[in-house]
Amino acid sequence: MTSEKYTPQEIARLILLVSQGKAGQEQIDRLEDWLEECEANRQFYEKMKSRAYLEIGLEGYMRYNSREDWKKLREKAGHKRRIPMLRLLPYAAVVVLTIGIVGVWKYKNRVSDSRPVVQARAIEPGAPRALLILANGQKIDLELQGDSLCRQVQGENFVNDGKELAYDGDAVCKEIQEHTLKIPRGGEYKLVLADGTRVWLNAESELVYPDAFPGDFRRVKLKGEAYFEVAKNPRQPFFVKIGDMEVKVLGTSFNVSAYPGARRQTTLVEGKVAIAWKQEQIEMLPGQQATETPEGVKITRVKVANYVGWKERRFIYEDKLLSEVLEDLARWYDVEIFVTNDEIRNLHLTANLPKYENMDKVLEIVEYAACVKFGVKGRTVVVRLD
Repeated sequence: MTSEKYTPQEIARLILLVSQGKAGQEQIDRLEDWLEECEANRQFYEKMKSRAYLEIGLEGYMRYNSREDWKKLREKAGHKRRIPMLRLLPYAAVVVLTIGIVGVWKYKNRVSDSRPVVQARAIEPGAPRALLILANGQKIDLELQGDSLCRQVQGENFVNDGKELAYDGDAVCKEIQEHTLKIPRGGEYKLVLADGTRVWLNAESELVYPDAFPGDFRRVKLKGEAYFEVAKNPRQPFFVKIGDMEVKVLGTSFNVSAYPGARRQTTLVEGKVAIAWKQEQIEMLPGQQATETPEGVKITRVKVANYVGWKERRFIYEDKLLSEVLEDLARWYDVEIFVTNDEIRNLHLTANLPKYENMDKVLEIVEYAACVKFGVKGRTVVVRLD
């Protein structure tokens, strides 16, 4: 099956429907074939799969008429009066999807149709991978590539060994600079801040931090998930900012999960932290978890191992929604996982999975424990009821 059989609008519709679990088996198969045709298709899908974006776009797509809705979008965008973006997104979602797919079509037409035959390989687990962005915009790949590894940068107070990026707090910094450490899908990395605080960053996460802490407080900004072991300093409290929420720490170990589209959670292993959100401040004790809810921050007692096991090379789940488990696996193995119906999403799983095992071994365990079946084609995984 080739993409020439589909218009860009048809592929846009498949992406929207499959991402919502509303596609039939034939539609899933068609999208799988399109993804497997070339890397350009997969890269485009990665950019367009934002859950919130697709949820907004799906409803609009079902009413989509390319000429009429493009005209409406142009008319609305041309008004001087400010129009809420949410009103435009149902049209913009499919318009942007379609434009992007047209670009993929043009790119593929420039590439020779002759492709080498590649044998299917096992999907390997993630590995230490990270991109460091300096204050001046310079990007440094910290991953060991062959015999090449960026260990130091002149004028910067850090060293890198391919698994850990460590800052020297005793180094003299002429000017405090803000750095960003980005972890891709299929990656993780350890960071030692200038104050000695140790941070483990999970796949698809990002931390913004200064290269020194000379003031009255220490503050970092997190997207995604990280485990912190904060160096104790009562005179200089440590803050983790996650959007409009902030975690205040004096010296402790805790896990923060703040992936886009998911409820933010802070799990305290030891010590003491305070959660500040919407003019509310709640203190936590070891073994407690703070979860974002529409009503405010909810505190519950949990088994912390279930939430910090990823740092110790395990995925530990106890009565966890299978949809959340699949999101973890998709990030770690850098794959696309499609669920054939909502009943699967609502299943629960209790399991202790090896994080550094090839994916086929992990899926065998999940199949047995959750009574589902996985089909794997390239880097695409489809989940069906057993």
